[in-house]
Formats: sequence, C-alpha cells, structure tokens
Amino acid sequence: MEHLNDNNNQIYKNALIRTQNIDEKIRKSKINCLNNSCTIGGPLMDILFHLKGGPAKNLINSFFKYNTDKCDNCGIQKSKTVQLDRAHCNKENCDRSSLLKKSIEKYFIDETTHIKIKDILITFIRYHSEIPLFILCKKCHIEYDKK
Repeated sequence: MEHLNDNNNQIYKNALIRTQNIDEKIRKSKINCLNNSCTIGGPLMDILFHLKGGPAKNLINSFFKYNTDKCDNCGIQKSKTVQLDRAHCNKENCDRSSLLKKSIEKYFIDETTHIKIKDILITFIRYHSEIPLFILCKKCHIEYDKK
C-alpha cells in the first residue's frame, strides 16, 4: 500500500485530480453547511469530535464526487456487495482529523467565543488542496489505514 503515497505513482496523481479547483467548487456549492450562518462553541476538542463524526465526513462525501466504479488500488468493481469509500491520504497531517483540527484552530479563540461552522468547513475543504483523495474498496481502505 506504500505505492499510494508515492507522488510519482499514477494512482496518486489521479487521486490528486479529485482535490483540484476547490475554490471554484466552493463558490458554486449549494451544500447547506457551506452557506448557512450556524455557529459552534465550547472546548476545541469537543468541536473537533462533534464535526469529525458527521458533518465533516458527510461533507467530504458530498463535496468530492467521484466518477469511477472501481477501487483505485485493486480495481474491484463497485457492486451490491462491494462498497467504495473516499480515503484520505495517510501521510502525516493529511487525515480528516488533522485537517479538521487545523481548521478549527484557525478560528478558535476560547470556549465561549462561537465560530461559524461554515468557516471551519470551508477551511477544512481548502486544506484538501494538493492532497490526494483515494477511492478504495473496504478491504483496501482498511489495509491502507493500518499504515
């Protein structure tokens, strides 16, 4: 699985294409969480855990569309029994939690100062620029995440 993190590997290069033109896609987006004025406050880690599980994961799935029906790594076809996942690059600080935490820290002042959720999530999406986003079957995704 180390080949997935090789900048010269064609799989890596193809996965980078998925994270291009992010600012243009954000401008055109009608995704509610990137456009509404809801705010969040509290301890930084509470904000992270709240956004990481649902909103950030769901945003990745709806923002980064893919046009393939097979695993980037093994080539198995998507089917009723084979699910394809979006997989963050497992290089240091490229995972969903790291990118989200960095996004929250950009706006976090203290536990009582609220932050617009859209600001965090837009920054989170922008941090994906130049980081590959793989489409992997469950088996390959689990193996890749083992590092």
